[in-house]
Amino acid sequence: MPLIKTNCFLFFLLAAATLISHTWVNQYEQTGPELLMTQWKFKKAESNRVDITENGLNLSANDAKTGVSTRQDLPLVNSGTTLLISADVKSTNVVAGEKPWNLARIILAQNDGEKDRWDLPSTVVALTGTTDWKHYRSAFTISPETKNIRLLAQLNQSTGSFQIKNLQVYPVHVNQAYIGARDTILFAWGAFFLLLAGSCLFIRGNTVFFRALLLTTFIVIVAGISLPGDLKNQVSDEVKIQIDAESESFKTVIPWDLSKVWHFCFFFLCGLVLCLMMTKEPIIQVAVIILMLAGGTEMAQLYIEGRSPRITDFFIDAAGGLLGIILIKVIGANKN
Repeated sequence: MPLIKTNCFLFFLLAAATLISHTWVNQYEQTGPELLMTQWKFKKAESNRVDITENGLNLSANDAKTGVSTRQDLPLVNSGTTLLISADVKSTNVVAGEKPWNLARIILAQNDGEKDRWDLPSTVVALTGTTDWKHYRSAFTISPETKNIRLLAQLNQSTGSFQIKNLQVYPVHVNQAYIGARDTILFAWGAFFLLLAGSCLFIRGNTVFFRALLLTTFIVIVAGISLPGDLKNQVSDEVKIQIDAESESFKTVIPWDLSKVWHFCFFFLCGLVLCLMMTKEPIIQVAVIILMLAGGTEMAQLYIEGRSPRITDFFIDAAGGLLGIILIKVIGANKN
């Protein structure tokens, strides 16, 4: 395959540049004092518990109908101010409720004097199941209509245990050096994906159909990782609601996160089409392309708002692509 060595060199160069840039250039600079106090408010009940410690919060709930929630009113800041919320979070045996938002979560609620504005971004973190300690942070811009601001930690109509420590809230502004680094890195990854796709599309002897199918797969994969976190979550929630409305048994048949299924299926299709197109190249070259695409799409998410790279997503992507390659090779071997 042409340009395979060039693609590999550029991939490792971009990966190193992305990690160095993300490590050394801070996204936000603090512009004001810490806004979080120790005055948490919550309702006591036999089925739930809130423990306030020196370093954080421990929430537990046994009754999904009530769940457990604690909140703190924050000082009102000027409209247009960006608030950064960060925390270390752990969940244990969290069972989600009926709605997509019935999870263990930390949210920032902006109230316009009459109602909470759930049309504005609000979620810092939302978890189910059991997860180990992990650091989360999200930034929120205060709307001009906002009259009150509340920070909530809750098991929203769900059960389990939710632990939070090192919770912080303070005003920030975006570092201009970070904006330059982000734009440069994302442009470079976009150019790399174009080069990678182009070097695969123009392999001699392939039909227009295979080229169109491969190009469509590349576009869908790259577009999927380019979605900001809030938009991705909104799309996922809408899909889940529609599926639940059509068939309540779907969760039992396919209990996994739909975004993971999406990852696996499109990389499976990509591996399958690539293997059909690259019949004369060694199988290791096809596998390397899949691994570079999986690794690159995860690395780029370091600079996508509300997204973060996950090693589990990389393995899901790689497994899907490699399974597609293996399937074509097995079919070909049986024919021979």
